[in-house]
Amino acid sequence: MRRDIGKKIRFAAWSCLLMILSSSCNKNMEGKLEFGSEPKDLGLTANQYKIAYIVVEGAVGTVVGNEATDYGSMPNMAALSLNGVFSWNSVSSENGTLATNYADLLTGTEVSKHRVKDDQLNGNNLAAYPTIFKRIKQYKPSRTALLTSNPLVSTIIESGSLDLNSVFSNDSEVLKAAKEELGKEDVGFMMATFSNVRITGDQSGYGPDNDKYIQALAQFDRQLGEIRKTIIARKNYKNERWLIVVASTNGGKYELNPALQDGSVFAIPERNNFVLMNNPEFSYKLVERMETVDPAWTSSAVTFVSNSTASNQIYGQMSVADGKAFDIDKTKEYTIGFKIKITEFGNLNTTLLGNRTSTSGGEAGWAFLTGTDASENNLSKGSFRFKVANTSIYFSKKLATNTWYAVFARIYKEGDKQYATIYVDGVAGETKEITNSNGIGAGRFQLGYGNGYIEKTQKQLMADVRFYNAALPVDYIKSNYCTTMSTAGSDAYYNNLIGYWPANDRDNIIRDKTGNKRNFNLIGAFAYTSFSERAGNLCPTLPDNLERYVVRTVDAPLMIYNWMNIIEVGQFELDAQSWSPAFSNN
Repeated sequence: MRRDIGKKIRFAAWSCLLMILSSSCNKNMEGKLEFGSEPKDLGLTANQYKIAYIVVEGAVGTVVGNEATDYGSMPNMAALSLNGVFSWNSVSSENGTLATNYADLLTGTEVSKHRVKDDQLNGNNLAAYPTIFKRIKQYKPSRTALLTSNPLVSTIIESGSLDLNSVFSNDSEVLKAAKEELGKEDVGFMMATFSNVRITGDQSGYGPDNDKYIQALAQFDRQLGEIRKTIIARKNYKNERWLIVVASTNGGKYELNPALQDGSVFAIPERNNFVLMNNPEFSYKLVERMETVDPAWTSSAVTFVSNSTASNQIYGQMSVADGKAFDIDKTKEYTIGFKIKITEFGNLNTTLLGNRTSTSGGEAGWAFLTGTDASENNLSKGSFRFKVANTSIYFSKKLATNTWYAVFARIYKEGDKQYATIYVDGVAGETKEITNSNGIGAGRFQLGYGNGYIEKTQKQLMADVRFYNAALPVDYIKSNYCTTMSTAGSDAYYNNLIGYWPANDRDNIIRDKTGNKRNFNLIGAFAYTSFSERAGNLCPTLPDNLERYVVRTVDAPLMIYNWMNIIEVGQFELDAQSWSPAFSNN
């Protein structure tokens, strides 16, 4: 099925529409919903927050996305996305059974918790991780209804938690009943599930080139449109707050275009589903999958500031007790590394990371510093060194501004002597003996600034800070310096990390991601800068669980609980992530 010309025309028109919409004002609205606030704060009663939870079985997320936005054959899905938080590249459970996928949608937990592994629900743990219906009945007086063409769904939901539980023989009957339910004044939470897309895919095949499958998706879109019109036509609609959640249980197996086969979890069509959460006050928010071929390093970091005025300094500081773990013991080996982008050079002896009481002189402890050349008495912008007490180990090449660098110091033993080598982007600088240089700091462990002589302001972004209790092999540093994240799957020495700070937390704590939880507290008027960078000295590390970076089916229940202001949600032990919508004036 070739519709390339039509696709290009419709894509151009759709892109123009999105450009117009994205230019609209996103400032806060009077009366907009703030998650976690009491409904009464908005002058609304709890029963004015209503939800239509629409589930389609077997809809491949990327196919739905293309049909909705490129080909225009799913206009209702496209219209919902304009005021929605959504992902076309969601990933369903690896377990693969329909019962597991429904349990994810209903509980907000993964199979390791709810343990629904087969259609017979053998060995399930739903008593500990109940469905949305039971939670709503427990905490809210809302009317609940399930309308489905798949008898399996009813078996997962607890008895007594439904005001209406109806199983029908086909999707047309589900639609009719859904419209009737939505016409009731006291409708609160309605879930309607549709199975024809899956049935068609199983019988005729899945994928973008199967006409019958595409027609089944278009039919579902028309049914979705009728549900949407019924909601909008409600007598009291203007005084209600409707959340429409549309999600697919799973995708379907077909041969993926080789150009799209990147070997990642996103290239498994049978697991490719979608999740969309819509409200008229939301603005367009597509959560894209991570790029796996030539990815950019997409993250955020604090701009740290060294300044002679204390009120202008921005840095991270660790407690004295926690910081002692990062002393350099003469009997041990270490590797210390981080990424840095200097945006404004200061003066000599500007500390970037270390535990010294002062940046100058021969004080005990260690530090990375910028700003002096090998003579240690002349300002030389871009010069760089690692210093242990009174011993400085230099890197000869000067660093430039507005460029990311990967910096490492390797501290190693040879016999009874201890040495240190500095590396920048895998290139070795000086090596010096530090046996007689005291690396046991008397000050706090600090990131981004250190006490001492400061005449000119220096600013830099720092991220991906690592402290290993081992001297990493030289070849390993040279071949892996460019990685931007340490994970169990990507870092052969992950278990040697005694401190690891990605430093993209976005609040006042830079968290240690090892089990040691030795955190930096941010001091000063900090701000995070978001960035997406590509460079020859960066080879971004993909996280171990790529699917957690898109909106997933287990995330939908959390949104529903937030919408209904069920503040006890923190007790539910969900596997869900929160995806806050952006609000629009439109």
